[in-house]
Amino acid sequence: MRQTLSALLLGALAGGIIVTIYHASRLEQLYWENEKLKVALFDTTERLVRLESLWATHEQGEITAVNIALNGEIPAFTKLELTKIIHEITGKLVGERIDNLNPELLLSLLHNRKFTVEEKDYLLTVNWVVIAREIIFSLTASPAG
Repeated sequence: MRQTLSALLLGALAGGIIVTIYHASRLEQLYWENEKLKVALFDTTERLVRLESLWATHEQGEITAVNIALNGEIPAFTKLELTKIIHEITGKLVGERIDNLNPELLLSLLHNRKFTVEEKDYLLTVNWVVIAREIIFSLTASPAG
């Protein structure tokens, strides 16, 4: 009787551990997707607010979006945080006229800038920039040493 009860409890314990391990990985994946959606929501909300405020004075040649292509051997959560910081810096460009932009100043916004994320420093390097109605930044992030 005791052996049967102990085997049953041991099986329940092992089953509980297996279920916990499975759900932990799924929970981590859901947390990752939630963080990605938070960054996307922040970017979209920021863009929406700027576009709504500029709709009344809409003219041709205004910047409508800033897109970031971030490369580098950095952790995924760090990449998300860097993207969020970059969107905060470049978000003010939405609504500006393309004619009024100084390309050198646009490059200096992000080129060779050091950002601290999760108590680690990262250096951004601008690979190239496309200046059009949608500005595209190609950036490389590397740990600053």
